[in-house]
Amino acid sequence: MKIKTLKIVVQSVAFISICLLFWYLRYPINNFFNAILFFQLSPIISIVSNFLSIAVIFATLLIIITLIFGRVFCGWICPYGTLMDIVSFFIGIFKKNKENQPKKIKFKYFFLILLVILTAFGLQLFWLFEPITIFARGFYFTFYSIANNLSNDFFYNLMSNGPGKITEGIYQITKSTIIENRELYFNHSLSMLVIFIIPLLLLLFRRRFWCRYICPLGSFLAIISTKSLLTRQSNECLTKCGQCKNLCRMNAIKDNNTYIKQECILCMDCVQETKCVNKYKSKFSFTKHIICNLPNDNKPQQKSGISRKDFLSWLIVSLGLISLAVKNKFINKKTNIIRPPGILNEKDLKLKCIRCGNCIKACVTNGLQPVLLEAGLDGIWTPKLDAKIGYCEYECTLCGHVCPTQAIKKLTVEEKMKIKIGIAKIQKDTCISWKEGLECLVCEEHCPIPSKAIKVKKENINGDLVKVPYINEDLCIGCSICQNKCPVDGKKGIIVESL
Repeated sequence: MKIKTLKIVVQSVAFISICLLFWYLRYPINNFFNAILFFQLSPIISIVSNFLSIAVIFATLLIIITLIFGRVFCGWICPYGTLMDIVSFFIGIFKKNKENQPKKIKFKYFFLILLVILTAFGLQLFWLFEPITIFARGFYFTFYSIANNLSNDFFYNLMSNGPGKITEGIYQITKSTIIENRELYFNHSLSMLVIFIIPLLLLLFRRRFWCRYICPLGSFLAIISTKSLLTRQSNECLTKCGQCKNLCRMNAIKDNNTYIKQECILCMDCVQETKCVNKYKSKFSFTKHIICNLPNDNKPQQKSGISRKDFLSWLIVSLGLISLAVKNKFINKKTNIIRPPGILNEKDLKLKCIRCGNCIKACVTNGLQPVLLEAGLDGIWTPKLDAKIGYCEYECTLCGHVCPTQAIKKLTVEEKMKIKIGIAKIQKDTCISWKEGLECLVCEEHCPIPSKAIKVKKENINGDLVKVPYINEDLCIGCSICQNKCPVDGKKGIIVESL
């Protein structure tokens, strides 16, 4: 099998497998088939999670692979990179690829260091640029939700018109293996879609634009890959026809057929697709390379280092963002946001959460939703419990089991049942029992606490003795099912407040 064919096969299998991992990140969670293992391959996850032991193990595995093969993850495994290649293929039908003489890109390494420094100062922005999380959000909140809801609507209409046994059997199998038997809704999915699409739009300017100039994971692996054992071998091109250079989707090949090793993602285009008249053949091997990153003898060697202009520009940007991080660290934000159980505090959540959307996607009631600006700029897309949509299932611990950074701690069912995330408050001005004197005890009936955190007593309402609900705050854990099930339109008769 040709190396390019092998690469396409591996890339396709990896892409489909990762999509399946993301698709089945739902109840019941299979530990072997848990998508968080793929997230933890990224060394970025290890940094953000304060070097969580399991994340360090998987990140070390990727580093070892990179030391052997180079940036094979970027070219063969990364699902977002594969999607970019697919989009670039269709763009290439209408646009001819022509690359300039490549230069070593310094900005992306500065950007990586800046993100690490900002994290140390308490402002974690990796979630906005890390490719695995960008792809996951786009998959969960756009493709998966639309596909699931359309499938549900299709089968609902089909089953409403007297289906036969075969159709009903297909529906039962589909419901248990492919789709979820519920409608999914996610707040602010449009803003996530915008961030997902922007790197794809940049492909109109350059292939793999995001990978070349921005991606922090790619930058980290590029540093490691300078010492990789697998190296591209080729003879120096005297005609400088530019075929190999224009084929390279990372602009890693120079005019004289040498290449910038850390920019190569082993796409194998230069090995397989070139039609060089001089029959120069490139190949990758584990032997010492003939030409790699060597200066052209016919041209003066370029100076290393950074220019004064670049240094001053980067310094100003760095100081501005660091000052913002320091200022943000001391701002005490008062918000009425119900967080999922297992979160130690707001600061820890915002620093560790990479906004991958795993907890939100896995929530069995669809109650976990991303916030926008309610928790401040540093809290964008972190999870909250939205009682208008769902609630925290009493015996469910999925959110902690699918969090790759343990921003949400992994809990046992017994531990989770005792964690208080909010307090329910009766709203006497809207509660049917308190306001209208009618016996409505929906909140008390749905309270999952065995001894009932919502109690009932008799009160004189409008001259009649009526059973009305009241809260035992010592027992209430803030699960919000009472608010979710309250039949009052508009302002609910019972509202859960944050601690």
